[in-house]
Amino acid sequence: PAPSPAPAPTAPPAASPSADDVLRLDILDLKEEDRRLWSALYLLRAAAQLDDAAAALQVNDLDEADRTLLTAYRSLDRAYAFSAEQEKGPIDTFRMTVSQIRDDLRLRPEGADRRLRQLRSLVLSLVDEGG
Repeated sequence: PAPSPAPAPTAPPAASPSADDVLRLDILDLKEEDRRLWSALYLLRAAAQLDDAAAALQVNDLDEADRTLLTAYRSLDRAYAFSAEQEKGPIDTFRMTVSQIRDDLRLRPEGADRRLRQLRSLVLSLVDEGG
């Protein structure tokens, strides 16, 4: 009679993560989701403030436009602090653009409303990508 084949070795069972490990991962996931939501909230706030600044420009209220742009800059700062690494570059560009618009506001206000609308659109697109 032919020898019977040796039983195939079985792989040791995969170590299942402990309940503490699973809980730690869940907490990390929740913290990341919390940061993402705060970043989106501040980006949306900045978009609304950019819209307010454009409205102030429509009625030639340069002081109000300047104040609102400063507030939008601060919202972008807060969004940057909470944002994921891949969003930091675009948010930094948004902040530089807001600064440039503020610098040009008194000297060359023409076209600022168009630039604000474009920037607002870019901010909203970043929120859509992150969501």
